[in-house]
Amino acid sequence: MSDANLLLLLAVVLPPKALDLLGPVIEERVVETHYGSVGPLALRRGAQGMGVWVQPYSGLPSRTDPRATLLAAKHLGVRRVLNWDAGVAINSLLSPGQPAIVVDYIDFTRHQPQTFFEREGIGSINQNPPVCPQMTTALFNALRMAPGGVCLGVDGPRRETAAEARMFRLWGADMIGQNMVPEITLAAELELCYAGLVTIEHLSADQQPLPRQGEVRHGLERVIRALPEFVQALAEPASCGCADRLSAAHRRGILADDWWQSVKS
Repeated sequence: MSDANLLLLLAVVLPPKALDLLGPVIEERVVETHYGSVGPLALRRGAQGMGVWVQPYSGLPSRTDPRATLLAAKHLGVRRVLNWDAGVAINSLLSPGQPAIVVDYIDFTRHQPQTFFEREGIGSINQNPPVCPQMTTALFNALRMAPGGVCLGVDGPRRETAAEARMFRLWGADMIGQNMVPEITLAAELELCYAGLVTIEHLSADQQPLPRQGEVRHGLERVIRALPEFVQALAEPASCGCADRLSAAHRRGILADDWWQSVKS
């Protein structure tokens, strides 16, 4: 099992060499899970020895079952997951190319699996805070001008209507993403630290589109340059409490499940 404790779910389009700042690829692996195979995942390791697993990700309905992705992370020994998504700006203060750090979320998905645990009456999960405070602080430190925002998760691939965009704004959403939910709740069920980052690609349907002048490309480059600092900040052991989010009743219920025993072993 690798000592790399971070999985980067990459839902933005980057040039092939863009992640070389994280180090060369030293291993590729496909992980078989109860919900299907995941991978190949690529392990990159920088000069300072920090390893990062990288998995290209897509919000399309045909994507790998999110439960499989998070279970694969658990099997690899990963403790932290960063989801880097491309999104739509609901908040009119956000513009194309701007990175925004997820501080909360709204689940508007309809067809995604919501939980690993299908039995009723075995307790609840504490998602307050909804994202890992230690990872989120590291993101704010590495991307010092990036605002925090509420991400509204949708199934996709359909874009929002103008009426929906106005409704989402009233709900308090700042951006729309197709990859943040249900991954964020599934990670909590596996007691994984989770953080989200969204690079704005489009304005919502009720806003006038702006002419493209390379803003998205420059925004992606900005995040790439910040990733090594973010990864290095996670060299310290987790002290965030994310591994203690399961209620005692929920823990008693899941420890009896065969698949959970295989994950913990």
